[in-house]
Amino acid sequence: MQKIVILSFVTSALLAENIKLDDIVVSATKVSQTIEDTTASAQVITKEEIRQRGYISVVDAINSFAGVGFTQEGGMGGLTKVYIRGVGGGRVLVLVDGIRFQDPSSKYGADFSRLMLSNVERIELISGAQSGVWGADASAGVINIITTKAHDKGFHNGINLQYGSYNTQEIGAYSSYKDEKYSAKLSVNQYKTDGYSSQSPYGSDIDDYEDDNYKNRTIDISLGYNFTKNDKISVQAIDILTKNNNDTYSVGNGTENVDMEVRTKTHLYNVTYNKKIQNNQINLRYNRAEFKKDELDAKKGIKNYEGTTDEVELHDTIQYGEKNYVLVGASYKGDNIEITKVDKNHSKHDIDSNALFITNNNFIDKLIITESLRRDDYSNFGDEITGKLGLKYNITKESSIKANYGTGYNAPSLLMILNPNGKPNDNLEAENTKSFDITGEYKGASLTYFYNTVDNLISYDKKEQQHINIDGTSTFKGIEAKYSSAVGNDFYYDLSYTYLLAKDKNGIDLRRRVKDTYKISMDYYFNEKVNLNFNGEYIGRRYDDMLSIKDPTKTKGRQTGEYFVGNIVTNYEFNNNSNIYLKVNNIFDRYYQVVDGYSTSPRAFYIGLNTNF
Repeated sequence: MQKIVILSFVTSALLAENIKLDDIVVSATKVSQTIEDTTASAQVITKEEIRQRGYISVVDAINSFAGVGFTQEGGMGGLTKVYIRGVGGGRVLVLVDGIRFQDPSSKYGADFSRLMLSNVERIELISGAQSGVWGADASAGVINIITTKAHDKGFHNGINLQYGSYNTQEIGAYSSYKDEKYSAKLSVNQYKTDGYSSQSPYGSDIDDYEDDNYKNRTIDISLGYNFTKNDKISVQAIDILTKNNNDTYSVGNGTENVDMEVRTKTHLYNVTYNKKIQNNQINLRYNRAEFKKDELDAKKGIKNYEGTTDEVELHDTIQYGEKNYVLVGASYKGDNIEITKVDKNHSKHDIDSNALFITNNNFIDKLIITESLRRDDYSNFGDEITGKLGLKYNITKESSIKANYGTGYNAPSLLMILNPNGKPNDNLEAENTKSFDITGEYKGASLTYFYNTVDNLISYDKKEQQHINIDGTSTFKGIEAKYSSAVGNDFYYDLSYTYLLAKDKNGIDLRRRVKDTYKISMDYYFNEKVNLNFNGEYIGRRYDDMLSIKDPTKTKGRQTGEYFVGNIVTNYEFNNNSNIYLKVNNIFDRYYQVVDGYSTSPRAFYIGLNTNF
């Protein structure tokens, strides 16, 4: 099929509203700074942009970033893996308000199916190895999901409602209060859908199979108290409950799939104390993340998964000069997993690590230099030193060039080693990553070349039924091209294209990576009240699987790419505080499967209301 170059346009409504939240990132160095002042390869999407495009899940929003891809097994609630520049799974550190969302009882890190968008203020993406700042989980990059806070004084409330195809229903409410001493926020969101069959043989009609429903209830509460102008304590708790029906892996036989009900519980906790002493900003925080997954109808293997992560971190940001600073700190992280098999055999496993880290940031005329160094000591894999160097030179006010080099370290999860549903692999080794990118920017355009290498890449071998290391060095290289601008006062657009080559040491393409990706989103404002958004993506050639990693030349599996999916959203603003929207997903009713044998949604319709008071 001849390649079709599709221009991708992204909404820029914030330009019209003069909102600057999208200029701020905290994930690059753990210090809040503007994108213009960071050397990192950073992208941000805000609550306003999410609303304009009608996204439902966190994965929808993340997938709008250049260089990001994903695979999802079925609809809402299905196993989802996010890739940054071709590297994904547990190598991508996912944070929710700085709390690690990596489930230690999972093979794949963060479970994106548990995350909804109703209370999200913005999402930050930092691409490339970030282990020098964040540790082992960040060898491919960092995604920080930041929830809405009590920004303005007084009481503020909001409601969001949605109804659509598959009997999808969502209702959410938000309330906040702030004065000079106190701040508080409460958010509650309930989402449920009858859904469609999570599995169906390629080319079949999903209506021939039973529906697989999904439910999500999320509660987020936070409190803050300012002892003085320079002393503040804050606490936060997030509670997420989900329930969905999955199909056991039986596609291909053309028969009705067997349901498996899965329930998950997620509890995130944070206590943070901030104190400012002259040029020192001291931050002490305790995070706890609890994950539980029950496969109620499991007939073999694991029935219950429980994972807990405790983290304590102390760091001090020392300002010297107008923008120069050095951040020094130490942390402790403990992971615990408990697994219960169908035969009621129960086991516990623990891993802990300690870290020392430092980041220095300097502004020298038009040059910005950032250096990070980190030493982690793991109870099961010894010690590891990682680092990162970033440079940015502002040629003019509208043009710059920047480059980043970083090293990463990714230890296999306990569940990968134990592999209770297959064969264990006690010889599984940690991965070592090196990443480099260089970016040229001019006005709204940017062009990035990236080159990443991973030694001993961990992957699952279906034939061997275990996780193994791919011998040698796997390479992930390519380009990201982006362009955003406006035509007059009514039309806003952005261009995005990613070219990726992901290969093992023998030059064989790695599975489920897309070579060419084009993304599109554009906004047209008819008047002050009505706007129209069109967004979507073209996925180039992609092979689903390889029969055996040890002999990948045998087969590449089904070709699951070469399709375009577009969505359209119309927003009507009643006033500055309320809007109603109509949304059509997959407007061309394109049939496709991201993962062979797993269903995707045909054309779907939704209507929603957002109001603030």
